[in-house]
Amino acid sequence: MRRAVFFSLVALGIFIVGSVQANAQNRINGFVFDEARRPVAQMYVELLDEGYSSIARTRTGGTGLFNFSNLTAGQYTVRVLTGGTNFQQQSIVVTFSNIPGARIGSEQVDFYLRTDPKIKQSPAGAPGVVFAQEVPANAKRLYEGGAADLESKKEEGLVKIKESIEAFPNYFDALDRLGNEYLNRGHFQAAFVLFTKAVDVNPKSFSSNFGLGLAAFRLKQPEMAVKSLSKASEIDSSSINAQLYLGIALHSVKKYDQALTALKKADDLSGGTAGEVQFQLARVYKDQGKFAKAADALELYLKYKPDAPNVAEIKEAVSSLRKKS
Repeated sequence: MRRAVFFSLVALGIFIVGSVQANAQNRINGFVFDEARRPVAQMYVELLDEGYSSIARTRTGGTGLFNFSNLTAGQYTVRVLTGGTNFQQQSIVVTFSNIPGARIGSEQVDFYLRTDPKIKQSPAGAPGVVFAQEVPANAKRLYEGGAADLESKKEEGLVKIKESIEAFPNYFDALDRLGNEYLNRGHFQAAFVLFTKAVDVNPKSFSSNFGLGLAAFRLKQPEMAVKSLSKASEIDSSSINAQLYLGIALHSVKKYDQALTALKKADDLSGGTAGEVQFQLARVYKDQGKFAKAADALELYLKYKPDAPNVAEIKEAVSSLRKKS
């Protein structure tokens, strides 16, 4: 039961969910600008579902454009990830009708990011610049062509991005993008190698540290996973997924108190409404012998995930935990 639910969690955070309904054609697109209405390129934009769980993530292009497609009916939150910059975080809620026969929707949401006066200087440089790097023209051309192909669902884009790295081995954007593409496809060893190189080039990258942590965990290197996910959570302390997976990794090495700290922070960041966080809290509480709290967390999990797999088994687990407490 745990194995089945855990693997469903891996689809969260920075990756696009692979299984969508064939008739899911709703779309969200828009632009990210700064206060002067200049487009902000290379900024991560995250899509969250009704339970505030991350289901997709993309990067803005040179014009600040982002796009999410093939969306089913329901409520979504679009959030700009501003970690590593001096921009304030922003999010917008979009709802597509679930009424039978409703027309497929297309929503445009634009962000105008404001700087945070408490941050005098962005850790990554100028506001909005995640990582500045001089890139040879031929390598940049290959990367941009590959990225465009991938946005159009053309797998040959992977080849172009590989070639851009061959042309310029320290090409951070290409290393990070290809690492995420491989991670999304389950090629964990290749992703691990690419992210390792990416964080060597840009140690302050949230995306690469987070991806490296997930790849390490899937390769059964939990200590490395803890190190990388800890770094990611330091870079973006507002990331629910960084805290969630850090808690999972810490739990795997039996560091229960630290795991609880990370998971409670994820719970606070989500407003207590993330079912996946509750499930992982239940696991830690159970291993600590706190059976009543484990049962409470599982009941919250079912509240936010009523269509979760193995509902009957989870209800039985709640009953068993109640008896033990």
